[in-house]
Order: sequence, then C-alpha cells, then structure tokens
Amino acid sequence: MKSLLSLSKKTLATCGYFYRFACREMRSYPMIIFLSILLPTLLPFLTMILPKMIIEELTGAGDVQRLIILTAILVGGGFLLKNLILLVQELRKVQEDRIARRLELAMSRKAMTIKYECTETEAALSARQKAETGMSWYSGGIRGMSECLVKIGTGIFVGLGVILLVVRTSPVLLVISLISVLINAVCTSGINRAAQEVFEKTPAINKFYSYIYTRINGREFAKELRLYNAFSLIETKAVNNAKELNQMDNECARKQFGWGLLGSTVSTVGYGVSYAYLAIMVLRGRITIAEFVMCITAMEVFTNDCLIAVITNLQQLVMKSNFMSAFVEYMGLEDAEEIAFADKQKGADLNPETTSVRENGVHETPAYDAFDGIEFDHVSFKYPGTDEYILKDINLKIGRGESISLVGKNGSGKTTLVKLLCRLYDVSEGSIRLCGRDISEYSYEAYVKLLSVVFQDFKLFGYSLEENVRLGNTSKTDPTDEAFELSGISDWVESLPEKGNTLLYKEYDEKGVEPSGGQAQKLAIARAVYRDSPVVILDEPTASLDPVAEYEIYRHFNDLIRNKTALYISHRLSSCKFCDRIVVLDDHTIKENGSHEELIRLDGIYAEMFASQAKWYQE
Repeated sequence: MKSLLSLSKKTLATCGYFYRFACREMRSYPMIIFLSILLPTLLPFLTMILPKMIIEELTGAGDVQRLIILTAILVGGGFLLKNLILLVQELRKVQEDRIARRLELAMSRKAMTIKYECTETEAALSARQKAETGMSWYSGGIRGMSECLVKIGTGIFVGLGVILLVVRTSPVLLVISLISVLINAVCTSGINRAAQEVFEKTPAINKFYSYIYTRINGREFAKELRLYNAFSLIETKAVNNAKELNQMDNECARKQFGWGLLGSTVSTVGYGVSYAYLAIMVLRGRITIAEFVMCITAMEVFTNDCLIAVITNLQQLVMKSNFMSAFVEYMGLEDAEEIAFADKQKGADLNPETTSVRENGVHETPAYDAFDGIEFDHVSFKYPGTDEYILKDINLKIGRGESISLVGKNGSGKTTLVKLLCRLYDVSEGSIRLCGRDISEYSYEAYVKLLSVVFQDFKLFGYSLEENVRLGNTSKTDPTDEAFELSGISDWVESLPEKGNTLLYKEYDEKGVEPSGGQAQKLAIARAVYRDSPVVILDEPTASLDPVAEYEIYRHFNDLIRNKTALYISHRLSSCKFCDRIVVLDDHTIKENGSHEELIRLDGIYAEMFASQAKWYQE
C-alpha cells in the first residue's frame, strides 16, 4: 500500500511538473486538452443512441421523414465531430511539438549550467542518459503523457454515460465487462513491469550503443580507424552490444507476450458470454432487437473505450511518469551559482566604481582599477566522493600584473588549481580571495568575466571564426582583427574566402574549413585575447604548435597578455623564462616558488626538470 501511494505521489508530482511547464510555454494548451477530451466523449453516443432509434423506427412506425432526419444526424454529426477531433488533434500536435522543443532546450540549458563537477560524475552522466531515453524511447514525452490523460478523461466521461444508458436495460453486462477488464488490467501491469525492467538497465548499455554507433563514426576517429584497421575491434564491440540489447529485448518480449495472450483470452471469453446473455434476453422478450444492438455497442464501448482505456492508460501514465521523472530529477541537479542566459537575466556590471553588495549579500566583482591580485590561503581540495587530496595546503599570492608559470609532473594538480580559480569546483578547505574577499562571495556571472581562459582541452564550435572568438561577448563590438593578429592567425583568416565569417567544420556547411591543430589552438588563444579580462589563464597554450609558431607566441607574450595578471601552465620549461615567477607543484603542494634564475640556483625539482629538457633548447 505504501509503495502504491508513493508511486501515485510520484506520478502526480511528475505530471504537475510537466503541465506547469506546458502551461507556461503554451497558455492555450489546457483548453486544447479539454477539447481533446470533450469531443471524443460525444462521438460514441451517436453510434449507440441513434442506431437504436433508427432500428426502432424501422421495426415500428417506419416514418420516412424521421428516418432521414435520424440518419442525417448520425452521418452529419459523426462527420462534423470527427473533423473537429482531427482539427484539435492537429492543434495539439503543433503545440506539443513546440513544448517538446522547449523541453529539449531546457535540458540543454541544464547541461550547460549545472555545477561543473556534475559533468564529470558517473551519476550525473547516467541521470542525463536516463532523462534523454525516458523522454523519447519510452514515454513519448509530453505528447505521450497527454495522450494517456486524454484517453483517461474521455473514458471516464463515456463510461458514466454508458452506465446511465445500460444500467436499466442490462446491468449484468457491466459486471461481465468489469471482471474481464480487471483481469486485463493485471495483464497490462505485467507488460508494463517488463518494459520498466528494460528501462532501468538501458542507460549503461545505451551509453556504449551511442559511442559505437554515433560518436565513434565522427571525424575525430576517422584517421585511427583507417590507419590502425580498427574495424574488426569496433564490429566485435558492436556485435556484443547488439547481443546484449537483443537478449534484453527478447526477455521483455517473452514476458509481454505471455501477459498479452492471457489478456486477449479473457477478453474473448468475456465477449462470448456477453453475446450469449443478450441473445437469451432477446429470445425471452426482455429486450428488443434495437436494445440488443445498443447493448452490444455499449458493451464494446464500455469495455474498450472506458474500462480498458482508463485502466490501461492509468498504468501507462504511471509508467511514463516514472520514465519522465528521470527528466525532473536531472533538471533538479544543482546549478552553478547564478549562471544565466541573456534572455533570462542581465549580466552583472564589471565596472562599478567600488565593490558593491547586492540585496542578497552577493558581492559584485571589483572595478578593474581596484583589482589587486588573487590569494590562495591554505587551500586543499579532493574531488567529491573521494578521500584523496589532489591539492594540499596551497598558499600562493598572485599580484596584479604578475605572470606566473605553474610547473609540475602530470597529475601534480596544476589544472585542478586552475579549475578552483575558475570556480568550476569549490575548495575543500581554505579559501581563494580576491580583493580580500572569498571568491565564492562574488556574483559568479560577473566573476568569470574577470578571466580569459584557454584550457589544454579547449573546444571550438561549428560556427564562424568571428563567432568562436566573440562567443559570449555579445555586447562587445570591437573588431577581432587585433586578436587574430596577436595570436598569429591573421594571415590564415585573411586567406579564407569569407575571412572571419568562414564557418568551422562541416556540421552546417560543406564549405566549412577544418583547422589544423595549431590553427585551432591559435583561434582559442585569440578568443582569450579578445575577451580582454584582467586575468589570463593559459593551460598548455602551445601544445599543438610547432617550435617556430611557439617561439612567435612567446616572443609576443607581453603583447599577448598586455601586462595583465597571467597564470600559465606548460610542460615546456623553456617557456617559463617569459614569466615573473615559477611555482613548482609536487606531492600535491607547492614545493618551489621563484624566478627561473632563482630556481636554477636552488638546484631542486625545477632545476632537475629543466636540465632534463635542456638538450632540446636553443638560445
């Protein structure tokens, strides 16, 4: 009983979520749903009452004029109602398509605004997979849910009307139909349970399915597939995946067939008993032929369009709501603080005269002139759900206009430190301070505008070069020429037919260009330059560049960062000479801190690393 009550609450909560969303997006949608219930409710009564009246007229007075009128009402009324139903269905379909697109947009927004840590956890990835499959393959989304509600509403109203018509003539029919339907309800429940079992197992399997049949066919794998003859491996993986899916589907089909066979057998027996009972009633003179026809029609309507429809669609609604609740749960994941879209919320002012405080206690970021650097104060960090510290007791002051190079072996925590500074994660212990305040006290949306970041695993979008450089800076109207020039990519941009308006990749246009690794990296650097923020963060910014291009980047390093505060990560230690200070991370903490010359004289970790690479350096 408790589980049933819990299931009912979950269904109501899920339906409430989606219909509140639908009503916000389409205010006329409730009226469309109401008409979708009302119009089909009227149609069965035409086919029950009017044929009975026509038969009575034929076996009675035989008034031709009355027969013509009754027939006209039956045909014309049915024609009008059916076309009105079709019209409402089309209107509903259009609105549901729009609502479905808005739901997809909402889920995309959620994916872009949830806390960064949620993008890397298995639980969150699985939640999104379940949300996507729950809204498409298994439920039909808002359309599937509304289809159930419409049939339930129609079935209830039709059922009440049928009871009023039949109860005086043959109440036993209602009992026979009820028994048949209840057994069918048990069968339908078994069918739905089998589908639910499949749904619970699919996220993990679908993840591999998507990887094998969709992602791995993308252009980024094209070379390796051909050069390493990876087809046999991929095909083996695909066959094994297909076998697992087929085995699961076959088991589901076996269970559903068994329940379906039992249900159809009970329905057939129920019809046979009903026909025999009514035939005996006619032979004994208790009902007329007209009433026999009406009762037969009413029995079919009551069984199929009322009882079975209501019970089946209630079960379907519970099942679909259970699938769609995965969407609700995903949308409930915590957002990163104050990430917003331009059409929903204005961006915070980055140039107030002084540090201001909002009514909710969240501070705006300071003016550029007030920016005096960043301080890591006893910062420690371990990833959520783990006990191992990635960073431990980090103390570091980064002064205004200072350029610092972070150095360390792979896994020493360099990129993690940058992610903390970018507020992609919250520190586990200690604090990071900006102008004396913990960075978590500032408006997130305004805070990140202080940062121009190029990560090693940067991404470009299948839009134009201009759009990739401008990206979120929609209000900024400065030309991008200087950013292209400083990043060393202007000659390539000018060589393109559409120059800055040229599309990257071929997702939108077959004429889109495929940048080399170096060109793509320079474009990412141009994006950071164009943002023109007081803090520049470069994580392996020259990893894809050849030595000459790398030298050009560092030769213009000061022009590139424009004497701003810069935090720089590189495995190529020759580039560290361009920075004011070098910070060496090892064993999860800062081991050395000083200029290139100071650390060479110290003859410690940095000096050893530099010496091991020295044979590759040239003055």
